[in-house]
Amino acid sequence: MAAAVFFAALAATAIVWLKVPDAVPVVESVTQLTDDGEPKNGQLVSDGSRVYFNEGPNGSWKIAQVSATGGRTSLVDTRIPSPWIAGVAPDNSSLLVSAGGYEDGLYPLWLIPVPAGEPRRLGAIAGSDAAFFPDGRILFVNYRDLYAADKDGSNPRMLASMDGYIQDPSVSADGKTLTATLYTRGWAASTLVEMRADGAGPRPLLGSSNDGRPCCSRWSPDGRYLVYGTAHREGSDLWALPTQTGFFRRTRTPIRLTAGPLEYSGAGLSRDGKQIFAIGTKRRGELVRYDSQAQQFLPFLGGISAIDATFSKDGKWVAYVSYPDHNLWRSRADGTERTQLTYPPMKVQFPFISPDGNKVAFTSAQYDIYLVGVDGGTPQKIAEHSAAANWSPDGNVLLFTSFYGYDRPAAERHQRYLQTFDLRTRETRVVPSSEGATGGVWVGQDGLIAGGEEYTKFLYFDFKSQKWSELLSGNFVNWTVSLDGKYLYFTTGGAEPQVKRVRLSEGKVEPITRLTGFRRVVDAVEQGTQIDVAPDGSAVFTRDIGTQEIYALNIKWP
Repeated sequence: MAAAVFFAALAATAIVWLKVPDAVPVVESVTQLTDDGEPKNGQLVSDGSRVYFNEGPNGSWKIAQVSATGGRTSLVDTRIPSPWIAGVAPDNSSLLVSAGGYEDGLYPLWLIPVPAGEPRRLGAIAGSDAAFFPDGRILFVNYRDLYAADKDGSNPRMLASMDGYIQDPSVSADGKTLTATLYTRGWAASTLVEMRADGAGPRPLLGSSNDGRPCCSRWSPDGRYLVYGTAHREGSDLWALPTQTGFFRRTRTPIRLTAGPLEYSGAGLSRDGKQIFAIGTKRRGELVRYDSQAQQFLPFLGGISAIDATFSKDGKWVAYVSYPDHNLWRSRADGTERTQLTYPPMKVQFPFISPDGNKVAFTSAQYDIYLVGVDGGTPQKIAEHSAAANWSPDGNVLLFTSFYGYDRPAAERHQRYLQTFDLRTRETRVVPSSEGATGGVWVGQDGLIAGGEEYTKFLYFDFKSQKWSELLSGNFVNWTVSLDGKYLYFTTGGAEPQVKRVRLSEGKVEPITRLTGFRRVVDAVEQGTQIDVAPDGSAVFTRDIGTQEIYALNIKWP
């Protein structure tokens, strides 16, 4: 009898336990830490008393810091060009950074002592992303491969190789488990993966879904949760994923931590795990052009919130992408007769109007290329794993950057190449010896200009001779060709970014203006900010008039 009562009570307890929802982490309050109005990007790291982050436009990053309780921001003094933060040392003595790049590539890894000191190169290793092990060893990414190296960068050895591109590596506090983001379909889809510290046993944790594309997981200090971000149609939010189950947690279901009104990204945890530091963004842009006579940026098309303005050859029509919702629109050059050409859930980037003004080529957020009529209709897909399709002067051929398929061997080091698509024959051809080139644009019917692999050169390809030659060297960020085909306009990176153009007939470089102090939109979909050229030859940009600051989310863990 007693046993029956015991088991009945046990069953009742089990039923109650099953009906009680899992305890979940809760954001109890949010504190704004910065108020400097500067653009911010990347991953935040903290040594307990300060939060470190990247400020500035692409190609001109700086490392800034703010007290973990908020206050004025200040810069970390370093001679490293355009440093990108990857982590803070376990003993808080230095920052791990990659140097000199802004696109996906392999860049030298350095240690920058904080609060001050002389930077030190970590051997000969280079990576597209990196992190610290708890014992100070270095975890770094080489495209599809994950490596570990000693504290000084010596003795690099491969841990794992994957069918996709690895980013955002992270190590648990006990040093036993690694996580990373695996990108596929030309970076359009992502999966959080987990493996042992030696690279063995990789397995997927969470993939792209209706909640968005997951990325950038970071471990809570006690190892019970992964905090990560998602990019979705409405913006980006923070989530927590339990790493284990137990009496008070029966499943590993993701838990949403934020739901607007700000977009949150770049999450990093405090040393005690009680706070999540993140970039909070409210996106708003203003389309402007540089008036060389007035020597200032003036509103363009009424200063609408748009990016990627592209013009018909006769200058009468313009197509652009509304910001931040990424719908494609077209109108007359004076802003009248506006017509929306694409609708959610599709997101658009890199539009180009055909020379006859009848069609627009554009790239989706999934890196597929489409054509749509200037009066609307159903977009037609013409290529996958590709971006930035622009028209030959006769309107018959499209040129675009493509990404290697994932059946390539892991040892392959080039991620991209150039292709053409003939609209008459539907034939696709690879531009010879274009591995590593990107952003190809037509220069006349028989030539193209593209950026070299590390954005340090402009290369010219002659279709007749089938040969490449170097046009210009420097630190380039974005570029485009004027409507008349006579000039290549481009922006530079570094401490003093500028807008310049080169007269293609004679190779003469002409400065236009400095961009120091001009806050450009750094778009979440395109991962950059573009330059365009109006029919009158003035450079067109999108001024960032939104807000982007560092916040501390005070979190209560169950």
